Amino acid sequence: MPAMGIITCHPPIIIPEIGGKETRMVQSTIDALKKASEDVEAFGPDVTVIMSPHAVSLNGRSIPVQVTDKYIGDFGDFDAPHVTMSYPCATDDAYSMKKCGASAIRYGLLDYASMVPLYYLKPKTPLVVMGYAFSLTTQGYVEFGSCVRKLLDDGRKILFVASGDLSHRLIPGAPAGFNPNAKLFDEKVVETISEWSLTEYLTLEEMRDMAGECGYWSIATLFGFMGESAHAEVLSYEGPFGVGYCVAEVALSMEGDSL
Repeated sequence: MPAMGIITCHPPIIIPEIGGKETRMVQSTIDALKKASEDVEAFGPDVTVIMSPHAVSLNGRSIPVQVTDKYIGDFGDFDAPHVTMSYPCATDDAYSMKKCGASAIRYGLLDYASMVPLYYLKPKTPLVVMGYAFSLTTQGYVEFGSCVRKLLDDGRKILFVASGDLSHRLIPGAPAGFNPNAKLFDEKVVETISEWSLTEYLTLEEMRDMAGECGYWSIATLFGFMGESAHAEVLSYEGPFGVGYCVAEVALSMEGDSL
């Protein structure tokens, strides 16, 4: 199955209509997302699947998939209500994920952690948006991602966007406070992505609370979706405001083109 993965942070400040002059502080992230957008366009996906930590979430072990006729959203919460977006929902695909243990939730509003990547990536496809199940294990997310890939293996090109920031505790004054070891977590996450090593990625589980991250489960799901034979390229990493921003692309190897 043709598939492409994007790991991306989601700070609203990288949106020019929100960040203004402060976008200069995150230029590496913006440049990386522009590069990813070009590669997404060249890939030409038929469907885009997004996992966002700020989409609809559930307390159980069933991953919530938002189902609607049309996803809509704007950045009104960040004083930019004029920045809007609308995407059709890949309804059949969304409902089909119940076969992987997901719950279908009728809800059409896009959260900001989905909209920020979409602002730059601009896929010309229907979407499936999903959130977190807080009682599901990390291995459960990996298995869900693998199940979704098999479910969608019908010849279409699938783009999977794993939205999530890394540590929120990189510097004094960071949003979740400061922890001097938080940078180590980010360094290890970036390393495991670059090496595309699920085994090493799973060893970072015990560091999650210390780091105060929000993207660990999204990335774990992408590991399952793309498979261990994929390869990744980290396009950027920075944390000027105390939160780790990572952008990476994941592609299938020649051996991983089919299941």
